[in-house]
Amino acid sequence: MGVEGLALLRHLYDGTDEAADRRLAEVRGVLDDPGLAGSEPTTESDARTGYGAWSERYDEPGNPIIALEEPVVWSAVERLGPGAALDAACGTGRHARRLVELGHQVMGADLSTQMLGKARLNVPRAEFVQADLRSIPVETGRMDLVVCGLALAHLSLADLGPAVAELSRVLRPGGRAVLSILHPFQAHLGWHAPFEDAEGRRGFVREHSHTHADYLAAFRAAGLQVRDCVEPELTADQARDKRRAFRHIPEATLAAYVGLPGVLVWDVEKI
Repeated sequence: MGVEGLALLRHLYDGTDEAADRRLAEVRGVLDDPGLAGSEPTTESDARTGYGAWSERYDEPGNPIIALEEPVVWSAVERLGPGAALDAACGTGRHARRLVELGHQVMGADLSTQMLGKARLNVPRAEFVQADLRSIPVETGRMDLVVCGLALAHLSLADLGPAVAELSRVLRPGGRAVLSILHPFQAHLGWHAPFEDAEGRRGFVREHSHTHADYLAAFRAAGLQVRDCVEPELTADQARDKRRAFRHIPEATLAAYVGLPGVLVWDVEKI
């Protein structure tokens, strides 16, 4: 119902009566379909527990946010020379692998022991440690580059500043950080980080809808200067990867999501 409402709202002034009628007909059809009645059980998890449960299936294709985020992050780091690099909240090591390929000396850090186990297998040429974003076991100023992929929005606003300050601490002056986040617009729409564990049980890790102003304030306090900000938009292919909605209401799913910013990628420099 939410997808149908978003599709109607986005095209309130530039849509057609015929398209609106199709949306309303679909709403009636969904309400009348006993096979779609009720809800699927899903449980909120903290980041450590949730990503641990997700680790077996995390690298499976079909994650629209990773598909949108990864090319932007990699384009940013490919413009930089090799050096000492930290992949913070490294997960299974997808960014660490690319950093190694680019010639960096790479350390990865993550809360989840299960994710780290996958990362060590996936990227044997990198070093990995278990760590919280707010307390990274790296000496001050050691890193030339920090990458943090799709993790900062899992932190509350009270924890955002300390985490950004810690990422800044490990950077040398003039070092760069490339930080990707689920776009706050999507978090406002209720898009969290959904997963299925190895047994197919559904869960999610909460995404907080921190504003651009929240991130800018954290950067200023941590001595980081913004060099670039990229907000790639969801395409039709990525909207199709919202499989449950697309399976039932494909036209509405495209009308609801295509063209909306899906990811926020900051490129910042240590002053």
